[in-house]
Amino acid sequence: MYAGNVGFSQSLDLVLDAARSFQTIRPDVVFVINGGGSARPDLEREASSLSNVRFIDMQPIERLPEVLAAGDLHVVPLRAGLAWSSVPSKLYSILAAGRPIVASVDAGTEVERTIERAGAGIAVPPDSPVEFRAALSELLDDRERSERMGASGRLFVERWASPAAVAESYENLFAELIDRRRSQR
Repeated sequence: MYAGNVGFSQSLDLVLDAARSFQTIRPDVVFVINGGGSARPDLEREASSLSNVRFIDMQPIERLPEVLAAGDLHVVPLRAGLAWSSVPSKLYSILAAGRPIVASVDAGTEVERTIERAGAGIAVPPDSPVEFRAALSELLDDRERSERMGASGRLFVERWASPAAVAESYENLFAELIDRRRSQR
């Protein structure tokens, strides 16, 4: 599943490429693109001959947990260079949903590091259809590994990115800064 903005920053052509390939070799796999945006009309035209691609309109925010839970795995496909300047908020939502991730992002970016630290998925180079398809196949073929990755991502969010964990980090940071200030006097 892809859930989010269907714009030109996302390499959703990778998803369609994978769908084309999987249509004959993995007919059990359905690719869901959930969301709207400026690239959606072109993407829908390009996908019109693919029986294994479904487009769903953006859902109300209160349905986000339900929407994310509906996917067996999620994709975060970003064009080359974009992961250096931003971390999609959907990354943390997917981790919280307990689903594994296949991300197409630049090596060394915060997106790749977060997925690695969380043990929650596979990151491949941007705009690399062969590696993207291989990562999808890897997770689809190993259900136990996918489930472990999803659970690991959920645990990561609970420990490091939940509101309570973030508040504690800020509290510790402020305490450290106050202590430093006091010791400089």
